[in-house]
Amino acid sequence: MRWQKGESGNPGGRPKGYGDLRQLCMQHTEESVQVLLEVMRDTAAPATARCAAAEHVLSRGWGKASVAAEEYSGGGLVEALRQLQARRA
Repeated sequence: MRWQKGESGNPGGRPKGYGDLRQLCMQHTEESVQVLLEVMRDTAAPATARCAAAEHVLSRGWGKASVAAEEYSGGGLVEALRQLQARRA
């Protein structure tokens, strides 16, 4: 089914209940980050769980990558990782 020009497929808009859920979730941000960090650091956890937790932590802190690391020429996460690697060497 196609909509006519100027016609909305959802004329009522987003249901109002979603704002309450968002606020509830935001109240648990710190606890959620702590859980992600615990999973990420747990050497007994499966590697997939640890990687997923690390990815979530990084994407929340640095934003999701929009270009491949090889193409990235700015600072941010790639530069921070390079500095970390240099300190460990």
